[in-house]
Amino acid sequence: MIALQSNLIFWTIVSFGLLVLLLGKFGVGPLVQVLEARERRIRESIEQAEHARLEAERLLKEYEEKLAEARAEAQKFIAEGKQLGENLRAEIKAKADEEVKLMIAKAEDQINRDVEQAIKELRTEVGDLSVTLAAKVIEKELDKAAHEQLIESYLSEVGRLS
Repeated sequence: MIALQSNLIFWTIVSFGLLVLLLGKFGVGPLVQVLEARERRIRESIEQAEHARLEAERLLKEYEEKLAEARAEAQKFIAEGKQLGENLRAEIKAKADEEVKLMIAKAEDQINRDVEQAIKELRTEVGDLSVTLAAKVIEKELDKAAHEQLIESYLSEVGRLS
């Protein structure tokens, strides 16, 4: 069996108590300070990480809003471009229609003038031929055969002119 020595027990208790006091005075305080400093750094890191996460969420939301605005603006530009194209097409078509109407009106006017000129020339020719025929008829008295021959020559002359 183990014999208990009171002297040894006493000095062990005193040594242990002294060790606890020294550790309490010099060891636990700095150790607690180190642990508190580490806890503070970890807490600050967590707070910084949370702050960074919130900032990232804010920036993401801001980016999404700007992206939505850019898309809306792009759609607006596309719609304006389509509308401008439609307006331009309608304007060009209207101008083309107006020019076609003008050209048709000018052509009709020219045709009418040409027809009137042709009618005037034809009347002048017919009048000249009538005068010539009347002069020939007056110059000589015609019998029926000569009269028919004169009409035939007149008609053949009119046929050559037309």
